[in-house]
Amino acid sequence: MLVWRPFALAGPLPDDAQQRVSGVLHVHTTLSDGRGTPEEVIEAAKAAGLDYVIITDHGHFDAKPLEGYSGKLLVIVGAEISTRSGHVLAFGLPDTPFRFSDDADEVLDDIRELGGAAILAHPDSPRQDFRWTQAETPGPWGIEVLNGDTQWRSMRWLDAAALLAYPLNPRYALLGALNRPAATVDRWDQLLARRNTPIVAGADAHGFSSYASVFRAVQNHLSLDRPLSGDAAKDISAIVSALRRGSGHVAIDGLGSARGFSFVAQQGGKEWGMGDAVPVAPPVHLRAGGTLPEGSTLSLFRDGRLVTRVPGRLEWPNVSAGVYRVEVRLPGWDLPWILSNPIYVFDEAGHEARRGRERVPPPFLPDTATEILEDFDTVRAFEPASDQSTVLDRDVVAAGEGSAGSAAGRMRFSLGVPTSAVASPFAALVSLGRRDLSRHRGLVFSIKGDNLYRIWVQVRDENPRSEEGTEWWYASVRTATEWRRVAVPFDRLRTRDARSDGRLNLADTRGVLFIVDTGSVKPGTKGVIWIDDIGVY
Repeated sequence: MLVWRPFALAGPLPDDAQQRVSGVLHVHTTLSDGRGTPEEVIEAAKAAGLDYVIITDHGHFDAKPLEGYSGKLLVIVGAEISTRSGHVLAFGLPDTPFRFSDDADEVLDDIRELGGAAILAHPDSPRQDFRWTQAETPGPWGIEVLNGDTQWRSMRWLDAAALLAYPLNPRYALLGALNRPAATVDRWDQLLARRNTPIVAGADAHGFSSYASVFRAVQNHLSLDRPLSGDAAKDISAIVSALRRGSGHVAIDGLGSARGFSFVAQQGGKEWGMGDAVPVAPPVHLRAGGTLPEGSTLSLFRDGRLVTRVPGRLEWPNVSAGVYRVEVRLPGWDLPWILSNPIYVFDEAGHEARRGRERVPPPFLPDTATEILEDFDTVRAFEPASDQSTVLDRDVVAAGEGSAGSAAGRMRFSLGVPTSAVASPFAALVSLGRRDLSRHRGLVFSIKGDNLYRIWVQVRDENPRSEEGTEWWYASVRTATEWRRVAVPFDRLRTRDARSDGRLNLADTRGVLFIVDTGSVKPGTKGVIWIDDIGVY
């Protein structure tokens, strides 16, 4: 094992029309829980010969100033966002003025709204709190079919012994610790039965092993329509778009460079690549191969079932409707060297049905409120509240600024910065007091901001075991720069109270609040949020 070297490559270069770039994503730095600075990660990516690297520190985009080209390396800055359903990688979006919430649907909605790509991280992690647990997840997203942290935690003792070789042959040691991600591949095939789902490999690199060694071990190879231009904004958009579509393949490059692999569909004079939707008629021809090691075996799967396994090069004519993907294996290794993203072959009705399963249903909005709690014209139920470090305009009624030209509630705030004296700065519109809301399904109101923010909508009820005797039930709403009518069903509210009694008692609520704090926006944020016609339905 100490003298082991990667497989030598043979065969012709791919004769398709794709331009290939290779890189890694899901990388942590000292800005969260990584051991290397962003600058050190960038240098390691250059040493590994990558075309791009995507930094995803936990919960923020603080490395954004480094986004762009560093020499020939394209640096992209995203984030790994923790939700109650698991973790989501987000990239291809600007730094946000708000904090992402802990609700997966809200996070995915934010990523879509800002034009980014979403990947469900380590969906089958041995750690229960890392695993993806939400059965139905609307919207376009992909999954990590390989994840460095999951591989590490799933390691068998024989695999762990291979790491003893790390000081002398780090490439072999890291490869020896990898296992076939059978559970995640099975989950992926189940998803593909209903909807298009791209895959990536997540390094989940924290610097415990050398960043450069990890970057050389597993990579994401993307197929682009044209070469990178050197314009950072255009090239980031192209890479994010390719990851979002699944235009490429995942590979264990420590076994040998997989940059020369090709998997295409041809029909007449037309050609499609991985991630593409292909019309089923007239007959479609699939081809896979390229520059591969001697002894490579290619397996073609249709709808998760093996169709054929051949050495060296694959040709499959007269394709019927289905989802097609390829695995490539090398002699002596149990795990796939390459996992391709699928090519989707259906008639237009089939493609439309799959697109329909990705679509996010429009939010429910009642025709009208059954009771108005506050209109800021005749009803005055809400008052301003803030901590001592936050500046909040106490005049919260803004005449003529409402959604229909009437008065509106206005939160003009400058949020404080957490200190030992004030741990959680906040600004709020508060209506305390008993209400029986048991005949209603939720809150409905109009909201607008001078920027994009997230604001907590909170309903409190009595719980003697909770702090101050009330339990806080909450959801999060994103503002836009134009008025939006929003409904928040009561059954969407959740609680973080460790002493929760398990249910929101709508027959005896103790308060309705709209809150901005450091869990919804960044400390020091200055802004204005308008709220109007608060009611129940």
